[in-house]
Amino acid sequence: MIPDQGGHVVKRATLSAVLALTLLLSVAAGQTQNNYAAHIAALFERDSVTIVVTDSGLGGLSVCADLEALFRESRAIRSVRLVFVNALPDLAYTYNAMRSVEEQARVFDDVLRGIVAASGPDAILIACNTLSAVYPKTTFSRNAAIPVVSIIDVGSRMIADQAKRSGSSRIIILGTPSTIASGTYQEQFAALGIGQEKIVAQPCKLLESEIQADPNSDIVSSLIETYVDEAMEKIGPENTGRVTVGLCCSHYGYSLDAFRLVLKQRLGEQFEIVNPNNAMVALFAMAKEPMPGQATRTTVQVLSKVPFTEQEIQSIAGAVVGKSPRTAEALKHYQQRDNLFPLRK
Repeated sequence: MIPDQGGHVVKRATLSAVLALTLLLSVAAGQTQNNYAAHIAALFERDSVTIVVTDSGLGGLSVCADLEALFRESRAIRSVRLVFVNALPDLAYTYNAMRSVEEQARVFDDVLRGIVAASGPDAILIACNTLSAVYPKTTFSRNAAIPVVSIIDVGSRMIADQAKRSGSSRIIILGTPSTIASGTYQEQFAALGIGQEKIVAQPCKLLESEIQADPNSDIVSSLIETYVDEAMEKIGPENTGRVTVGLCCSHYGYSLDAFRLVLKQRLGEQFEIVNPNNAMVALFAMAKEPMPGQATRTTVQVLSKVPFTEQEIQSIAGAVVGKSPRTAEALKHYQQRDNLFPLRK
């Protein structure tokens, strides 16, 4: 038995699970990634765990839904409590509107401390590309006592590996302006041996907000057409090879069919779509070891400092209910807490 950083006592994780997770997470940050890989594998040796998924909107709720379905079906742990925390501090004070990365980091620091106080998690999953780029600049990141997983870390590895396997000539990164401006994906790809000349980074202003309101709206389809066309213009007409497209905002997967339709119209069959949300779920799928006859009890809770509109609730609940009815119900009965974390502008 070994103690983990959160003070729990756990059995030694299986070597195969640790190795698998280490391979998945061995990206530019290297040693830090490998450290929490072993701790995440150790979660599967406990009777119960609490995992927090956080995002600056409702995009990351799809990760929560996939995890709930995975744990419920895998029978790997007796009890799993999933808590989704909306990290948006104020409806009029979004991360993309903040004046600097330092300001974003200061606000997200408060969010992370609020998460720990409110939920007591055994692990935190940052299912938001914008906040994953901000996380290394927080003070929380320098002394975190529990594993904190960045979607960019695992997502960049998944995109790079897929592009190498398929022999893609270009990688298109579609993301929020903050994610694209951070350059974090580009840095991760460089560390993974992918030259900058192969990467096209396309900011998609307001797309995530429109998807949250209605993933299937005409506005969403129009914006996707606009941003895909802008990305294709950057590639130029001379490109004839296969293109790997990374949906580097957690909301984009809700509109996967619209992305696929537009890309097929522009590229025929010469493209593939990679959703980093799946990489975050795969982190846990690789470590599961079923317990015969033992059903996993899963619960889902949704917390937010700001209110959601009824349209947002119905749209996103409808998008996840097929995978996880419990997650959809948790969103419909979400808890709004004004004191979830402090607001410092």
